[in-house]
Amino acid sequence: MSTDTTTATTMDVTTTTDMTVPATIVLEDDENKDEFPPSGAFSFVDDTQSGVLLLSEDFSTGYGTFASGGHDVSHHSSLKDRTGVVRLQDGNGDASSILSPPIDLHGGYSAVRVALSFYGLSMDDDDEFCIDYGVDDSSEWTERTCFVGGDVDFFNKVWYDGVAVEIDGLDDVETVRVRLRCQGQDNKDDVFIDAVEIRGLLSS
Repeated sequence: MSTDTTTATTMDVTTTTDMTVPATIVLEDDENKDEFPPSGAFSFVDDTQSGVLLLSEDFSTGYGTFASGGHDVSHHSSLKDRTGVVRLQDGNGDASSILSPPIDLHGGYSAVRVALSFYGLSMDDDDEFCIDYGVDDSSEWTERTCFVGGDVDFFNKVWYDGVAVEIDGLDDVETVRVRLRCQGQDNKDDVFIDAVEIRGLLSS
């Protein structure tokens, strides 16, 4: 795992929709290849209603509850046949990321599940799409997982919907933040985000 530092700004999260992220993918340009690369890096949501919905964002009117990290992030009303899309490019830490507000975990959650839709463009095998998290008042981010481009973990020009990543070990944590980050090499390396859900998972 790796860490870096940034400053958290506390925000209240009010969920007004119960948006679900379907566990499907869409191939573009009818490319002659399998839907999934051989690494088997992905887990997909089996039941989008499991867990307690803590944050839901479809980016229909902007960044919504998320915040842009900097100059390598942009919002588009439509892109790649989707409405409400955030574009991450290059590999400049926060500047190539969107960041959630601190999410209250006082409901007894031991983990959260991040479910999202994403699309890579010009992402090679030295480029990654990463999901990081930070807890409580810490200024550090911890890397939870990174998906490698270049047909290793994902193909370019494919919408992957319902990709699920669990962040566990949160039993004694009061708040958690999530960062979605492009770790590319230049401005031509892009990750598009169409929808994000974060659900709290109770201790078994």
